[in-house]
Order: sequence, then C-alpha cells, then structure tokens
Amino acid sequence: MSNENILKKIEQETLNTFKTEVPSIDFHHKDEKSFNEFSKNAEKTYRECFKFPPKMFYNTEVIDFGAGTGHNTISIANWGAKCTLVELSDKSLEIAKEVFKLRAKNFNDHKFINSSIFDYEEKNKLYDIVQCRGVLSHTAGKEKAFKKICSYLKKGGYLIFGDPNKAGGFQNMLQRYAVYKFSNNDEEIVQNSEILFKDDIDRSQAAVPRTRREIIYDRWVIQSQDDPSIEEVSKWMSECGLKLYSAYPTYPQFLLTDSYYNKNKVDFEKLKNISVLSEILWMMKTEDDISESQSIESDLSVLNDNFDKLASYLANCNKKTKIETKEFFELSDDILNSIDDVKFINNLKDKFKNFILESKELIEIVNNRNLDDVGNYIKKCSILFKGPCGVRHVDFVAYKGD
Repeated sequence: MSNENILKKIEQETLNTFKTEVPSIDFHHKDEKSFNEFSKNAEKTYRECFKFPPKMFYNTEVIDFGAGTGHNTISIANWGAKCTLVELSDKSLEIAKEVFKLRAKNFNDHKFINSSIFDYEEKNKLYDIVQCRGVLSHTAGKEKAFKKICSYLKKGGYLIFGDPNKAGGFQNMLQRYAVYKFSNNDEEIVQNSEILFKDDIDRSQAAVPRTRREIIYDRWVIQSQDDPSIEEVSKWMSECGLKLYSAYPTYPQFLLTDSYYNKNKVDFEKLKNISVLSEILWMMKTEDDISESQSIESDLSVLNDNFDKLASYLANCNKKTKIETKEFFELSDDILNSIDDVKFINNLKDKFKNFILESKELIEIVNNRNLDDVGNYIKKCSILFKGPCGVRHVDFVAYKGD
C-alpha cells in the first residue's frame, strides 16, 4: 500500500472512531456558568502555561487545524482573533458552528472548513498564528502534517502545537496493549477498559467534562496514536525555521542558562538528550503536582535554610567585610550534610527502576492471556497506572523568525 493510501486509510479509521464518539469538549448545550469557567481556565492556560497572554491574539488571523468542536478556538475568537477552523469530521464542525453562534462575539468573522490537514489547500494565504493541538498523533504522517501546517505561518508568526508525548504516554500504551489482548471489537475494548482501568477513567472523567465512552474511545478505541517525542518536535521546528518560545510542561532549560545576554543563545533544538530528564519524570508520573511538590518542599526545607545562611553570610560583601574561616566552614559543612539528607533524588532513581520492573512483569502477565491475572497484578502495582498515569500532553509555542 502506498504512503498516500496509508494516510487515507488511517484518516478514515480515525474519522469513523471520532464520529461514533466525539472526543472534543463542546459547550453549545452547557449553561453560561460552565462556559465561563471553561473560558477562565483557557485564559490561565495560555497566559500562565504558554506565556502567551490573550492580548497577543487581538487583531490577528488564526488557523486551527483539527479544531474539533471549537473548544480550543472559541476563547481565541473572543480575545479578538479572526479564526479559520479546519476539521476532518463534519459532525464536529457542525457542533463548532453551534458553539460559535452561541458564544462567539462576532460569528461572521470566522470560517469553518471541512477538510483533513493533508487535503487542505489555501493559496497565497498566511496566518499570524497557526494552532494544532491533540491532532497529529492520530495521523499516519505526523511529520508531514507538522510541516504542512507550518507552511501557513507568516514570518514573525507563532505556532501553538500540542500532542501527547511519546514517553509521557508510555503507560497509556501499556494500557492499550493489555486491553487489546482481550478484545476483538470496539465494545469489548470498552468493557475491558472498564474492567482493568476503571480508576483511571474515573480520574479522567472528574478532570474533563466528557462521558466515559468518549474517554475510552479517545484513549483506547482510537487505533492511530503515534505520539512524538520532544526530540522529534524539536527537529521538525528547526527544519521549519522555528524557534522555541515556550513549552508546557517545561523541560530543563534551567540547566542551560547564563546571564550574559550578549552571548549566542543556546539552541535548545540541538540539545536533544537534555529532554530525557523531563521525559523520564513524565513517563512515571503518579501523583498530582500539589502533593508531589509538597513532598519535595519538605525534603528540601533544611537544605534551603542552610543554603540561605551561607549565601546571606557573603551577601553585600564590601571593603569592611570580614569572613571568619571557622564560621564559613561551619556554614559550608551544614550545606554538605543537608544535601546528604535530600531523599527525593535517590527516591526518583528507585522509582524509575521499580517502574521499569513493573512494566516488564505486566507484559509477561498480559502475554499469558489471563484477564483476571492482569487485573489482580494492576491492583498490586505500586507505580504503574496510579494517579495521572504519566504526563501525556505537551504543548509547544514556537516563533518563525523574520
């Protein structure tokens, strides 16, 4: 089968799945309060997570590829952008129109186009902002699709791109494998997902206003889920002439900073191995950010106090300052001793080791093809499938130079 035929085949399979259960959130049938809460969260996401405040959309032209029901676009429209929504599913696009009729400040400013990314053609038209979130991993040509959407970006414009991360979605892939081993059709996938991963579905439903079937179709029934890594996205951005502006969740740029603004800036796209530190954490994420942060905060409290004492001892050093050798040594030794008491670094190493061991055992049990054994093992796991089951979705904002 040719590459073009494979693209079309996967496209049709994806369309059929998402017309059966629409995965996008929509608010055309929700009350004003629900929509306002959603809008407030959208503003927080763009402003605080993406470092892209709403005023950056004002008086711009935006194209949103894979716009779904318009849930990622409606707020942008109300921030003053003229939006073009491109969506493969006519069912989702009709919902998007209803959402915009009810919620957009000026419905006639916006266009709705029923097309796939690969079929979409618009000559001599570039946009200030190109958005595509949660779409390309469902295609059979994610790199081709990425470069296609970037071709519509003006110089000086911004790309807002998001997809599940390959490492962050590792636990989801293990879930999928376990479910598929015992399922012969979509309904059995639904049933076995509930049997094996009810807790995860409960958590997802509490976080996002979707039905259980919509969650299951989006996570397990959909067959094309080819998630990119940070390295892949960085490579695509570089080849399209884009520079990273922000990312959420962030990955460890703090390791690569200096305060000399006249120096050449670090090309993050070329430092492909740095991202593995973040991706390992995303892969085995089990706790919510608040509880995890509180644990680390407690672990670092003594180190923080001792570090502050040493830094303060040398602060505002001038001609009259006298540094006592004995006192400086004591403060320095206090820091060295408190570093030894920091447990979370070693705990992370142990957690990752156990995570891999649990993954190996799961695969062995699944391949023995006893559903009860798989269910019992999942309940016994201390890391796998606990809490968020990984940090799946990662968003990037990139800038196209003049």
